[in-house]
Amino acid sequence: MIQNFETRGGPEYGRKNLPKLRDTLKKLKLDGFLVPHEDEYQNEYLPDCNERLMWVSGFTGSAGAAIIMQDSAAIFVDGRYTLQVKSQVDNKLFNYESLENGGLTGWLEANTKAEHTIGYDPKLHTPNALEKLK
Repeated sequence: MIQNFETRGGPEYGRKNLPKLRDTLKKLKLDGFLVPHEDEYQNEYLPDCNERLMWVSGFTGSAGAAIIMQDSAAIFVDGRYTLQVKSQVDNKLFNYESLENGGLTGWLEANTKAEHTIGYDPKLHTPNALEKLK
């Protein structure tokens, strides 16, 4: 393993990339999009090319997810990352949420309507995880 002192992540990622994702959502006529941390193999530790959550938010932790809506966004992390998410993710762009106590499912129930269309990449979610989100 090579030690690396390069800084990764940070609030500038969200400032730069969140508007790009929202523009794409508008073009696709989607109300929102789910962004998991995991890749198509459900790996926890990812190469930079698969760091989708970091790209959209700036968060570099090994677990988390985000839901991006046209007018709001939330990032979900577990208790290990409560300090890290606050230093890496702009709170003007994302609300900080816990993966516990309802997590994504609870947030979607409270913040979306039945007629909303939420997009996701089916390769990045297990069938069981998608079933819980219905």
